[in-house]
Amino acid sequence: MGPVHELTALLAHLPGLGPRQARRVVQYLLKKNQTFRAELSTLITQLAAHTAECTLCHRYDDPHGSGLCGQCRSKSRDASILMVVEHDVDIDAMEASGAYAGRYFVLGGLMPLSDRRRSQAVYAEHLVTRVKNEPIAEIIFALATTPEGDYTARELSKKVAEANKKTKITLLGRGLSVGAEVEYADPETLRNALKSRS
Repeated sequence: MGPVHELTALLAHLPGLGPRQARRVVQYLLKKNQTFRAELSTLITQLAAHTAECTLCHRYDDPHGSGLCGQCRSKSRDASILMVVEHDVDIDAMEASGAYAGRYFVLGGLMPLSDRRRSQAVYAEHLVTRVKNEPIAEIIFALATTPEGDYTARELSKKVAEANKKTKITLLGRGLSVGAEVEYADPETLRNALKSRS
């Protein structure tokens, strides 16, 4: 196996890329000039050195030595409202809507219906701890409108309510169609979903 096959096999592990798409990426890289490939290689190498997971919301960002991402450090964000999303990329989609100015919390996955003991919601307990220790007035669950997303929101709503009875719990309105993921929703849909949350 040469570098073309090895790189194709490696890229095929990336989300959304199967073997055929990975092969297309490799062919694209071969057609680009050396400067482009060198810059890409350098940025991939530097990624870990200049990016870390925020200790408060679990988003990947440049922590500037504080351990906090730019949004968690920002004084202009409303710290009393916390939006819970499944993945880091969901934050980018919500920010593009321009309809939300609170803080975020990246859950890191959903709770599967099939095996309730093996939750993919990596930071569920951290969320409950935050609700206990911070004056959070409202939590908005902005999860995929799938059975797993709905189940996760229901289960975490119970835990949040037990941790702090004063915290209001809301869900995004059904401006999102069933089965839709926040990452792929357009800004107008997200604005409507946020306004009609329940």
